[in-house]
This record gives sequence, C-alpha cells and structure tokens, in this order.
Amino acid sequence: SSHCSKKMENILLSSSKPVQKSYVPKLHKGDVKDKFEAMQKAREERNQRRSRDEKQRRKEQYVREREWNRRKQEMKELLASDEDDDAKSSKTDKGYVPKLIGTVKGKFAEMEKQRQEEERKRTEEERKRRIEQDMIEKRKIQRELAKKAQELRGRQCH
Repeated sequence: SSHCSKKMENILLSSSKPVQKSYVPKLHKGDVKDKFEAMQKAREERNQRRSRDEKQRRKEQYVREREWNRRKQEMKELLASDEDDDAKSSKTDKGYVPKLIGTVKGKFAEMEKQRQEEERKRTEEERKRRIEQDMIEKRKIQRELAKKAQELRGRQCH
C-alpha cells in the first residue's frame, strides 16, 4: 500500500507544471539582489534613453514647425505684395506679429495658437465655400423646377 501511495505522489509531482526559472530565487548567492539591481539599472537607462529620444523628437518637431511657419509667412508676404499693398499688408502685419516670448513653452503655445487660428480660418473659408456651392445647387434645382412647372402649365392650357 505504501508503494502505491509513493507512485501516486510521483505522478502528482511530475504532472505539476514546471516553475518558471525567473521565479526561483537562489537566496544563498547574492544573485537576487544583483538581478534586481541590474533590472533597476536597465530600467533607468531605458527611461533616460526614452526621455532623450523624446526631447530630440520635440526639438525636431519645433524646428520643423518654425521652418513651416517661416515659409507660410513668406508666402503670405508674397501674396500680400501682389495685391493693393496698403489695405492688405496692414491687415496681414497685424495678424502676424509674433509675441517674443522667451520660453520654449511660450513659443510652443504661441505657435499652437497661431496654428489653431489658421485652422479656424481655413474651416471658415471651407464652410463659406460649401454654403455658396449649396446655394448655386439650390438655384439650379429651383430653375429646373420652375421650367418644368412652366412646361406643365403650358400643356394644361392647350
């Protein structure tokens, strides 16, 4: 009977899933502490690298935006100089006096504000254009309806 229970115990032991190696701390060496410190160090290095990359990305983004704004400004000035100089240039100048804010955060905020303003103008113009288009369509439809109505009236009289 003891032989049978021994066999059962072995089966139970062997059937249990293998424990993952990383969870078997060998406490008699100092390697758990070492492993922990190594992981800690790796994590810190990863974080530093990530923040470095992030900083670099932000810097590049800022440079790109500045370049883009400069190009847009040049285009605006070119377009403004084409038309009647007095009326247009005074307007564009007023719109494009960048506040000289020393901090990068301030510059970003300013750029963001400018971008949103341009976005708003764009959507406004788009909306006007669409409304105009709609009006044209409506007039066309009304004209066609009127024509049809006239034709119908003409037929009824005869």
